[in-house]
Amino acid sequence: MTFSIIGGLLCILGLILLISANWQVIPREAKLGGLLSLLIASTLLGTESSRRKWHPAITEISYLFATALPLVGLTLISQFFNLRGSGLTLVLTWFVSILLLPFLSFSPASFIVWWMSFSALIYFGISDYHLEWFDNEARTGSLIYAAFGVTTAAASQSWTLAGQTIQRAWGESLGLITTSLALYAYGFDIYDPKPHMSLWEVLWSAVFLLNLGAVFAGYKLHRRHLVTLGLAIQGITIVSFYLRLAGSMLSTGMLFLSAGTLLLILIFALHKLRKTILK
Repeated sequence: MTFSIIGGLLCILGLILLISANWQVIPREAKLGGLLSLLIASTLLGTESSRRKWHPAITEISYLFATALPLVGLTLISQFFNLRGSGLTLVLTWFVSILLLPFLSFSPASFIVWWMSFSALIYFGISDYHLEWFDNEARTGSLIYAAFGVTTAAASQSWTLAGQTIQRAWGESLGLITTSLALYAYGFDIYDPKPHMSLWEVLWSAVFLLNLGAVFAGYKLHRRHLVTLGLAIQGITIVSFYLRLAGSMLSTGMLFLSAGTLLLILIFALHKLRKTILK
């Protein structure tokens, strides 16, 4: 399934590059007509493949095209008619155009693209409106994305009601990664030389505990992806703690040598721990 999604993305990128190479000689009507034909054909092929129980790769690639092509079409239309607008308007229109597709098709690929469009919508919303609720846009975005990640992981549990465990696993994984990265990035540029507990230490500890909880949940609920992701992010957090705390006390050579040794030990230890947990 993963390879089919990657293959579909490569096909889309290749198609875009082929069209762009001959952009000037293609009539405007042919551009719009070809794009509309591809959109209709990919949607019909995905629906038919799902109904006839064809190979899942055919279904996923078709729905991947069906969710990505509307964005290309909107970009082309704005270019043809010299329409000007914000990135927020473009992404919002794209998001609305594919709003129901993941829930009608039950396609993991369309769900991932839908989630990506929602993430881009949040980004442009923060950027266009210059939201600075917490000192600056970057920290505002970090906290909003942290809440978005938690919401994604929680809302993905509803896929269980429809028996769609792949979408649930993707939602949990994307939610865990988003929340961890958002909290990690919020404290990345914070440095307080005073000896008391700094905010970044609290946030990175929260990331570690969050992923520890994910590992425990993955073990109890038999969800391997949570165990793997949780242990990987915990390893990154441990190495980051070490680099930040020891960075001012060791020379560059000793810091790199000790950090590399720590990373190798962590890889071995976490791999053994993962095998033990998943037995």
